[in-house]
Amino acid sequence: MADKPEDQKKHSHMVRIITGSYNATYQEILEILAVAVMIVHIIMMFMYHFMDVWQLSLYNVIATAYYSYCYGTVRSGKVAKGYLLTFLEIIFQMFLTVFVIGWSAGFFMYVVAIVPLYYYISMFVMNGDDKIFRPMIWSLLTFISLMAAYLLGRVYEPLESLTMVQTATAFVFNAFLSFQLIVWMSHFFVLGYKATLEDLEDKNASLDVEASIDPLTKLFNRRTMEAALEKALEEARKTGELFSIVMSDIDFFKKINDTYGHDCGDVALVGVAEILKACVRDGDTVCRWGGEEFLLLLKGNRNVAITVAERIRTRIENNIVEYEGAQIRFTMTLGISSYAPGYSLENLLVQADENLYYGKEHGRNQVVARKPQVTSTVQ
Repeated sequence: MADKPEDQKKHSHMVRIITGSYNATYQEILEILAVAVMIVHIIMMFMYHFMDVWQLSLYNVIATAYYSYCYGTVRSGKVAKGYLLTFLEIIFQMFLTVFVIGWSAGFFMYVVAIVPLYYYISMFVMNGDDKIFRPMIWSLLTFISLMAAYLLGRVYEPLESLTMVQTATAFVFNAFLSFQLIVWMSHFFVLGYKATLEDLEDKNASLDVEASIDPLTKLFNRRTMEAALEKALEEARKTGELFSIVMSDIDFFKKINDTYGHDCGDVALVGVAEILKACVRDGDTVCRWGGEEFLLLLKGNRNVAITVAERIRTRIENNIVEYEGAQIRFTMTLGISSYAPGYSLENLLVQADENLYYGKEHGRNQVVARKPQVTSTVQ
């Protein structure tokens, strides 16, 4: 398929930023603002030209070039500087407009509209640093500038006199754009806040995952398995759904560490973890219980657990771990216990552990689901 034209791609990107489907950076938002302000100043240039206010028409030519510079400043990554330049220009133009055509043209509304921007910048661009009173100070300075411009308009007659229609046109134009500035910056504030919450949720979820995973094998850790066992026991008591536990231990693991080193032992543990994950089914849970011990929570009765455990034992027996040129083989012993009404988790874990160590004491490399009953003969 042919690629979309470049201008269509940019338009699509712009739409995604405005609608919030793309989390725009604060640099991208200011780039949009700088372009929008350039367009506004071009419109103002023509508007004041037709009103025969050459001073403001000329100024808006200069302001358009000024915002081109601001755009380049932002593109170079100097976002805070770009916002500062914008604020200074708006306040300066307020004084100039009041001086040339008077207070009634309504340019002062832009100055009021930029106050929410101070808080937006403090929270997002400057990452909500500890200077929490900075936006309040900026707002106070802005208010002082506003009052100074008001007094200027009261004390001095404007250089140019506008007709009633021209004054009303300028006032409505400035009121509309000031309102739009508040609306869109509030919109981006909400999007920024939403993006911050989503980022926080992602980080919390990542921390939850890290807290539940064994860092070496990437299996669940003991704490997570204990929670899964509690849940399985609760379900079994409510619905009668059977489950089984498989306690497994690598045979002669200490010998691997002593002979080849602990790094080799870690490689062996990772290899075992991969085999365990490959042998269980969806809905089963595998964890590193501790050291070279692994615990499996399997759905189903003892026969199902025996089948899965035997599959694991065979895969481990036939597996070869390669480490620094050496080919290492080892085996695994597994003990099984299955839920029955009245069982507690302690009963199940103790039974699985006893079956495991029975297998260890009687040859290793085997699956033990039930220890042989020992009978005594009375003489």
